[in-house]
Amino acid sequence: MTLAAADFAGFVADVHPGRDPFPWQQALVDTIVKTGRWPDGVDVPTGLGKTALLDVAVFLAAAAPEVARRRIMFVVDRRLVVDEAYQHALRIQHALALAAPGSIAGTVAQLLRVDGDDGPVLEVTRMRGGATWDRLWLDRPDRTAIVTATIDQVGSRLLFRGYGVSEHARSIDAALVGTDSLLIVDEAHLAEPFLITLADAVSFDTWALTRAPIVVPMSATTPADTGQVHRIGPEDEAHPIAGPRLRAAKRLHLVEVKTTKTSTDTAMADAISDMAATAPGLRAALVNTVGLGRAVFTRLRARGIDTVLLTGRIRGVDRDYLLADYYPRLAADRDRSTDTPLVLVATQTVEVGANIDVDTLITESASWPALVQRLGRLDRLGSHPDAVAVVVHPSSATTNDPVYGPARAATWDWLIGHSTLHSYRRGLEPATLTDGLAASPAELRHLATDAPAELREPRPYTPVLLPATLDAWTRTSPTPRPDPPVAPYLHGIADAAPAVGIVWRSELDTAPTDRWPAALHAVPPASDETLEVPVAAVRRWLTSATTDPSVTDLADQDRPDAPHEPAATRPARVNDNNGRPLVLRYRDRSNTEVITAAEIRPGDLIVVPTWYGGCDRYGWDPTSTDPVVDVADLADRHANPILRLGPALTTAAGAYHHDLPGEALAALAAVDPDDPAAPAACRRLLTDLAATTLNTPLGRALRRLAADTRIIATNRDETGYPALLTTGGMALAGDDTEASSAIVTGQPMPLDGHQTAVAARARQFATNLGLPADIVTAVELAASGHDTGKIDPRFQTMLHGGDRLAAEIAEQPLAKSGINPADRAAFRRALRRSGYPTGMRHEALSARIAAHRLAAGDDDVDVDLVVHLIAAHHGRSRPLLPPVTDPAPQAITVGGVTVSTADTVDWSAPRRFAGLNTRYGRWGLALLETIVRLADIYCSARNEDGRP
Repeated sequence: MTLAAADFAGFVADVHPGRDPFPWQQALVDTIVKTGRWPDGVDVPTGLGKTALLDVAVFLAAAAPEVARRRIMFVVDRRLVVDEAYQHALRIQHALALAAPGSIAGTVAQLLRVDGDDGPVLEVTRMRGGATWDRLWLDRPDRTAIVTATIDQVGSRLLFRGYGVSEHARSIDAALVGTDSLLIVDEAHLAEPFLITLADAVSFDTWALTRAPIVVPMSATTPADTGQVHRIGPEDEAHPIAGPRLRAAKRLHLVEVKTTKTSTDTAMADAISDMAATAPGLRAALVNTVGLGRAVFTRLRARGIDTVLLTGRIRGVDRDYLLADYYPRLAADRDRSTDTPLVLVATQTVEVGANIDVDTLITESASWPALVQRLGRLDRLGSHPDAVAVVVHPSSATTNDPVYGPARAATWDWLIGHSTLHSYRRGLEPATLTDGLAASPAELRHLATDAPAELREPRPYTPVLLPATLDAWTRTSPTPRPDPPVAPYLHGIADAAPAVGIVWRSELDTAPTDRWPAALHAVPPASDETLEVPVAAVRRWLTSATTDPSVTDLADQDRPDAPHEPAATRPARVNDNNGRPLVLRYRDRSNTEVITAAEIRPGDLIVVPTWYGGCDRYGWDPTSTDPVVDVADLADRHANPILRLGPALTTAAGAYHHDLPGEALAALAAVDPDDPAAPAACRRLLTDLAATTLNTPLGRALRRLAADTRIIATNRDETGYPALLTTGGMALAGDDTEASSAIVTGQPMPLDGHQTAVAARARQFATNLGLPADIVTAVELAASGHDTGKIDPRFQTMLHGGDRLAAEIAEQPLAKSGINPADRAAFRRALRRSGYPTGMRHEALSARIAAHRLAAGDDDVDVDLVVHLIAAHHGRSRPLLPPVTDPAPQAITVGGVTVSTADTVDWSAPRRFAGLNTRYGRWGLALLETIVRLADIYCSARNEDGRP
């Protein structure tokens, strides 16, 4: 069963019925198959289907796997509101799932399916925002996947310093992002520091075990000196669909607004909103900052004009419901006979990924590449002959623009040399402007041939990456001090820093601060409920001293000295004894702390009470003091939803789902977990509620829970609610000791059965990945002994709830307890009663036992590798486990080998770790760890116990 390059057209037709590939898309497949390599770049105008690179990548993964990659990353340096690449990927996933046997798509699906995987052929994940990333975004390392993400998300994880990720989870993301991956970098002119760093990092590794990433920069404004670039050709210009898009007749006009240094924000908001109000049809007002967007939006709403505000500074939940209401009115493929007047106010978030089509475009002046992208949202399909674009520029603008630097002024001056300049007057109607500049994609490409380099955003200086720096990042646990920051290597030396993620939770509303960490233990934050903002803006908001109007959707400008205005009020905060506002910093269940605003660092995830304000359904609004809706129950947690039973559920569902029957919702929220009839009552209520909801995250969660639900009691004093609903172990799974020792069914799991199951899955993963036989054996050996250290009688006592007698008379040792995984207090009691030393790790004993057993055996295996994989199976021992000396050593005998728990501090681990990184490569070793760890999590979530 094989596929040829010529089959790509059939694949596109199967995935996107009624559509054929554009000539440039088919030519790209032909070239890659013929040459055996991807081009150095792809330069295609907006509107000509650049997201089809996802179709190309998936098709080649099946047709020519030797030149393709397993994990496809669509990367962009934007916070996208409309993520067309993600929707495109979902269409591919859906088509592969339903493909008829014998069809081209069916053949692709069959070739991509790996042994033992009953999940989707193609995993599709959207990493929202700039830093947030779903904890378990890929169940299996051998599954083909598409991920849409940002530079910060992909870059930090590839360099072993994932933003918002605990040190114990970093190596998993590094392996999945950095091995066997294709990185399609959209708008590559914004990502030059990242591309430089990535090339250096790849060159420093041996790649002895796995394939290095392939990087494909993509842009509509690629510099001429980029190397082998794939571009459109004469066939595209003559194409019946592509041709009219390239020649779309739209005119660009220049309007200058008289401003002073102090009146710029007000005057620009007045002018842009005025022109947007007077234009006919569907209009877009595109601005450079979230603050100006808010101002324009507020003015238009005050005039009674139907308006929507879209920025990337918005929670995923809010984004989804907002787009459900408005995107059908904006999409390029909408039914235009039903069009009604609407103004879209947006930031850079619609420059990429938004397949919208407006009749009139009012845009704030910007750099040339940004304007080209914005013009791509005007008459996108070439069907509106009277399309008008207006570029609005303040007369007081300087060459030191806080967003685009000197490129903004240079672009404006250059455009003045090609078009007539108009002065703004109140009531100016865009349709009455004359002598505009022809601005079709074809004419813009021709015009750009003479565009000076100064029209682009200045390239920041990228520090030189040294092997020693990369080695320091590879050491993920414990983190070395000092730890080199990765931000300069992703964005260059500039006023930029990773965003801070903010989550609003009702659990914190009335709880004292010492209970904040425990309150979130049962339901950790999800990326869908997170809003990301530059760290300086977050600090200003919390202290309420000033507000920052200069927040954008570009790389986070962290400018403490940015222009600001005094806040109107000083809302209440929870303060420490010195009057400093407090927040909860959350990394994982075992790593949370209450900190002050001044202690917040770039890349942090913070949780605050809902009454702190700062957000509404349109996103970030630091001036708002209204309570924020807690949307944790509406967050998409994929196949493992969680609903908290209580008032937060009814409040959120009532705010976003007017179609839900209130009585059934209230009855569900009031279910008593101690009532024997509760499970049956929940299923009835869930079924009734699911029947009334649309295809939203909550609707999907209700349907999954109706089919398979478990009621998990919680500590009301800690969480504020009596119970939660979930479907299985993955929803509560983690990589800390508590979660790894619990199982959501409430039934203990035997140690031997668990290790047998994990070993089988690890072998399967490694075999499917095509690893050498000796490596497969090493991985299987490590998985088969990863939890042997739990044989310690004190650990067994802990797994039996602290009951030593129960542990002693048990028929067989346990790997997982029957303790409720949401009951943190029960774990603390069990640990205290067991006498297991505080801070001691079962991995340490497991590794020592394996070392002794392998030393006495005849296995032809890399002993150092097996020992390391066991020691690192919870993300520690990279390069050192916590060195805890047992105050009451135990002699543990397993399989004829006796090891003392006094012998678990392994000072040779750093040397072993360094040698293994050299032998297998930095990302290769991380991949081997990931195979064992994901096999462990996979088996735990599915309750696999080694039986057929």
